[in-house]
Amino acid sequence: MGDISQLANLLIQQTALSTRREERMVAMMECLLSPGGVASTSSDHRPASNETPPKLNHAFTPAPFLTSSASLRDFTAWKMKFDGYMLLTHADKLPKKEQRAILLSLLDEDWDKVNSNASTPNFATTWFVAPVKTMLECKTLTLEKEMHLQNGRQRVCQRQLQQGGENVDTTNINNM
Repeated sequence: MGDISQLANLLIQQTALSTRREERMVAMMECLLSPGGVASTSSDHRPASNETPPKLNHAFTPAPFLTSSASLRDFTAWKMKFDGYMLLTHADKLPKKEQRAILLSLLDEDWDKVNSNASTPNFATTWFVAPVKTMLECKTLTLEKEMHLQNGRQRVCQRQLQQGGENVDTTNINNM
């Protein structure tokens, strides 16, 4: 029984140390992410006045990940989460290049294989190969993705109109 109580005491101590370590890490991250980037003179890392708004801990803000198999409905929900994520983490104030890096890190790696319809350039080229100088904003990129998914939905609807024994070319001609 003595071993179990010793183990329980060690676990309690470890939990307390872990909590203190996490608090120090949060304070360090807040210091680094603050506009001045300079450490405060106080050792408790509390704001000097009560007027400063509380900062959201980035560890509590889960990043929304978008898979390549997302439907239009999934994308709409993801877009709302992504906009909220950018707002809560203050990433919307970062330079466009860094915003784009955040966006690309939240996309499934299969997105580079996705193509849009033939009337527009390769969707992957628009998202991944665009030069930095002509880099599009995140909002523009998400709108392009939404249009791509809407076009895919239209193609699915057109395929549903195909009659038995009718080939794809005949269906497309009849739907024009």
